[in-house]
Amino acid sequence: MPVWPGPVLAVAGALIAFVALGAGAVAASGRYDLGDPVLYLWLSLVGAALFVAGLVYASVRQLRVRRHLPPERYRGPSVVLLVLLVLVGATLLIAPFTADAAVLETGVGELSLFGGFVVLVATQVALLAVSWFGVFAPGALSGLPSLPGRAPGRALLTGAGWGIVAWLVSSLVAAAVVWALERAGVSVPVQTAERALELVEPWLVVFAFVLLAPIAEELFFRGVVFNAWLRERGRTWAYVGSALLFAVIHLSVVTVLPIFLLGLGLAWVYRRTGSLLAPMAMHATVNGISVAISLLVRFDVIMPPAVAGW
Repeated sequence: MPVWPGPVLAVAGALIAFVALGAGAVAASGRYDLGDPVLYLWLSLVGAALFVAGLVYASVRQLRVRRHLPPERYRGPSVVLLVLLVLVGATLLIAPFTADAAVLETGVGELSLFGGFVVLVATQVALLAVSWFGVFAPGALSGLPSLPGRAPGRALLTGAGWGIVAWLVSSLVAAAVVWALERAGVSVPVQTAERALELVEPWLVVFAFVLLAPIAEELFFRGVVFNAWLRERGRTWAYVGSALLFAVIHLSVVTVLPIFLLGLGLAWVYRRTGSLLAPMAMHATVNGISVAISLLVRFDVIMPPAVAGW
């Protein structure tokens, strides 16, 4: 398979999509007569399809080229390419529900149950799909220990215990970041996750944040990214790189530092136990404590610190 079709399709698709979206926005504003905005919407979809086709082509080509490497090497697509596929896949899933995504972003409007569900789980679904089809199904990480490891019960308890510690540390770091930003005169916006905790049905919040997110994110960031870079670039790169991608994909300036530190802790627990169940349990504990407190505040079971006078 030649190299050029992947980059050409991806770059051309991205250019078409961005230009079409920009022209469509101008046409919709009515300031210039650029024709029917619907035409530009279709052009942007064509561009998105070409972009995805380019990424998929490049992924398949890398799988074919690297399949001859020895089993102890990473034989899948580049990690950066996998992350791009995740972001594009999540965006395509959310695209039909932009109104619901806007409600979670701004807090203005009415959120539909199904639309809110799709927006909350889109990234996790994309993480699972890319992990399976791009890495695990083709055997790109041969020789990994099984997901539960040798002692699944112990791994779950270890992860839950470290999750309590991680929640305390990440909460303190997040509070320090907010304090520093406010002292610098920077307005701290309400995060999408915080709005979801205020607006979305509680059972859906628990499913998305406490069950699905720990499974999907640990499978991708520790199961795939950490192990791929551990094999190809060494331990330091694996720890720092997987934690950095884990933080960046959450798209929040407030949480980048605490999530980065959490990512380092999750990788350490995974490496220490040899079981993905441990970071999954740790991740679920961190999210579960935050969700539980937020829901208790939402339904007036407890008062937030500012109201309680703490």
